[in-house]
Amino acid sequence: MKKIILSISILLIINTVSAQEEKLSKEKFDAYKKLYLTDKLDLDPETETEFWNAYKSYEDSLYKLRKNNKDNLRKNLRNISPTDDEFARLIDDYMNFEKRKIDIRGKLISELKEVMSFRKTYMLFRYEEDFRRDMMEKLRKSKKEN
Repeated sequence: MKKIILSISILLIINTVSAQEEKLSKEKFDAYKKLYLTDKLDLDPETETEFWNAYKSYEDSLYKLRKNNKDNLRKNLRNISPTDDEFARLIDDYMNFEKRKIDIRGKLISELKEVMSFRKTYMLFRYEEDFRRDMMEKLRKSKKEN
């Protein structure tokens, strides 16, 4: 019963979002994502709190990493014609960025393995991708309708 109500709620929320002409805010996106992942992972209340604490920390770390990488890239590409040495440094920076993303994801996995089952921990990343795909499809449809 709980799953049915949550599923219907998610569908209504997503339909509401696709019907609206206003830009989807980060807060709304996060709320939809929270509903979607909570439903898909079938989290009980105790696990849900621990999961979202770990997941929020993970997302914050990724956001800061991406922001720093983007700022660094913009700063370095302001140079009109970068030299080969500068491009080599940019490649090294990119490789470090990717390694740090993997480290952050590894930390999340380690934390989640202690909170929920291995299956749910593994499926989280698939559900994230499914959510992104669903939201992108809804946004494309709403753009075509407008």
